[in-house]
Amino acid sequence: EQILEPYMSKSGDHLVVRALGINEVNVISTVMGQTVALDYYYVVVDDMLRHFEDLNSTVEKTGTFSAMDKSRLFKIVAENNSIFIGMVSKLGLLERSDTAWENSSYVEAWEGMREEFELKERFENLEFKLNLIQHNTRFFIEILHNQKSDKLEWIIIVLIGFESVLMIMDMSGVGEKAFGWINLML
Repeated sequence: EQILEPYMSKSGDHLVVRALGINEVNVISTVMGQTVALDYYYVVVDDMLRHFEDLNSTVEKTGTFSAMDKSRLFKIVAENNSIFIGMVSKLGLLERSDTAWENSSYVEAWEGMREEFELKERFENLEFKLNLIQHNTRFFIEILHNQKSDKLEWIIIVLIGFESVLMIMDMSGVGEKAFGWINLML
């Protein structure tokens, strides 16, 4: 009975490849691509966190948002969503390589490389940061919504007050004298 060597095997901190074919390259390049993409996303997310730190500091000092802060907040929301989508759907960080899925001989190497590059742990760390950003954006967007609601409520109060003044003027007879010229124009 002959025991076949696997196409690829992880030994210590290196990968032994019996022959370099398209499947071996596919497994290696998939994991390497994912690790490089995670490095890029780390830089982007850390930059987003710095912007939030600045935004929090500004709001803490002034108690208000500037128009630029609002614009940056909305960009961060969109960027956060794009990163989540990119990591899960485009990079396939939560999925097994098609080659490893179709041929069990590549599973050990694929899993070993993912473990070596700590893809799962790095993804979870990045996911934590993105959830933190999402939580912060939700807080600031609720504040913006409340500010807008307050403004609209004051507008409604002023309009109701104006309408009440007009009604009182009309009922007292002063309204006809004050605004009678409007009827002449119509």
